[in-house]
Amino acid sequence: MSAERLLSTTVTAQTERRCVSLWSLREDVLVDMGCDAGPVVLSGRWGELRLHQARPVVREALRRMSLGPISLANVVAEIAAESAVRPSSPGRRTADRPAVDASTEILVALHRLQHLVVRSLMLEGSDQLLMSVVPIAQSARYRADTADPRRPVRLSRFAFLRSEGEGFVLESPVSLYRVVLHSPEASWVIGMLGRPVTVDEIAAAVPLEATVIAEIIAHLLGTGMAHSAEQPSPDADTDTDTDDRTGPGTRDNGTGNRDVAPSFAEDRDPALLSWSAVDLLFHSRSTLGRHDADFGATYPLAERLPPAPAIKPLPDGPRLPLTRPSLSEVTAADPPLTTVVEERHSIRSYGSERLTAAVLGEFLYRALRVRGLYEPLGENRHQEGYTDRPYPSGGRAYELEFYLTVRDCVGIPSGIHYYAPLEHCLVQLGDSETDSATADLLAEAQITAGLPDPPSVVITITSRIHRLSWKYSGLPYALTLKHVGAVVQNLYLIGTAMGLASCALGSGDVELAARATGTDWLTEPSVGGFALGAPLRGSTEPS
Repeated sequence: MSAERLLSTTVTAQTERRCVSLWSLREDVLVDMGCDAGPVVLSGRWGELRLHQARPVVREALRRMSLGPISLANVVAEIAAESAVRPSSPGRRTADRPAVDASTEILVALHRLQHLVVRSLMLEGSDQLLMSVVPIAQSARYRADTADPRRPVRLSRFAFLRSEGEGFVLESPVSLYRVVLHSPEASWVIGMLGRPVTVDEIAAAVPLEATVIAEIIAHLLGTGMAHSAEQPSPDADTDTDTDDRTGPGTRDNGTGNRDVAPSFAEDRDPALLSWSAVDLLFHSRSTLGRHDADFGATYPLAERLPPAPAIKPLPDGPRLPLTRPSLSEVTAADPPLTTVVEERHSIRSYGSERLTAAVLGEFLYRALRVRGLYEPLGENRHQEGYTDRPYPSGGRAYELEFYLTVRDCVGIPSGIHYYAPLEHCLVQLGDSETDSATADLLAEAQITAGLPDPPSVVITITSRIHRLSWKYSGLPYALTLKHVGAVVQNLYLIGTAMGLASCALGSGDVELAARATGTDWLTEPSVGGFALGAPLRGSTEPS
């Protein structure tokens, strides 16, 4: 038999198979049957749920579902067969209720357990699942749906596909389910949904029966991973024989004419229009309520990597000690806090007066220095060193680092310097890469903040993210951005109290920052920036 004939036979055999629906419980759910007269207790990550007066058919279904995906029809049939041959007890009927009542009773029970129930599909005659729909939140409610073969379907613009283990996982911040793709066939269907297509169009391109594709689509619709196009309005004009328009609202129907493009409610939802897919995913995964991933201080890397030191080892280079101001004198000279807060604003114009090493040293000492260092005691792998500094940091991580690009400061060489917060000194980073990056960083800050002139000093803020990811799940990057906000406010207030021109930088080039500071953007990414200079005396320039 030729290879073409063999492939054709294989595809035909595959596409003639039907889809089988299977049910199971989440892997983290424990089922306690107790005694026959007592409740069935299901325990999971969202607490306990009790089913009182559960009949044998429900108990047996739950017992089997705790072991893996099962066919509910098989459970009902087996229980009915056992009941038919079981000797009758005095005062009881010999046979159980009709099978249809048993199926209904199981489905009613499972409706209460929607947030614990995994729905799977499998090709008939196969021992491999096609896909599984896993609830990931306590409020997950499956919306049963069917795929209209005439209506186009498209994947949600918020859905994303990633590899996990031996297969693909489809997730979305607007869905309370995770879709696990166990087989290539299911992935083929997902791959077709990047644009609006019908079930028949998919069936013409992948070796699956239309009924199987419809079942896959129905599960995607039920979880919100995909959406059906809205019905076109009755007065929609689809006859474009005399119209050459080819705008976004039309598409070629293959005959040279133009049809009205499918419309999806998701694309016009005001609540979703404000979000990009990346931002909404980041928000949903760095907070609780819409996912089932580990979260909080779980120490995910404690068994694999040691914690990062509380203080970053100093890089090589000449050290320049900075002035340590007298805090009593600073306190006596500073304006009241309310005055500082009220007068704080971004200043983007600079005067002729130059910054000095003494002024910059006082600024860094008051805003960023290490006030205390505490080393871990004993051999507890969940214990790490920590520091105390003038700004807050979650878990006392203090993972932020500060690099200064100096253009004009009396007493400090121009170039890029690392601020050592414990020693309160600058370490000059001098090589060809950093020298060439100095002008680039200054120009970037000028453009980013809309400054008429380049600032005297640019502070690049980086994050030793491992200080957070070693301890926390779900939180590291969101937490480091919160820390940046706290630090920027600190820099603003200290700069205002000292009469300096301060301005935060809203964005930055991560590649440029890595090249300038000599860091790896994956292990110590840049996460913020700040421009500093001497203001025009008497300036009341608004933000």
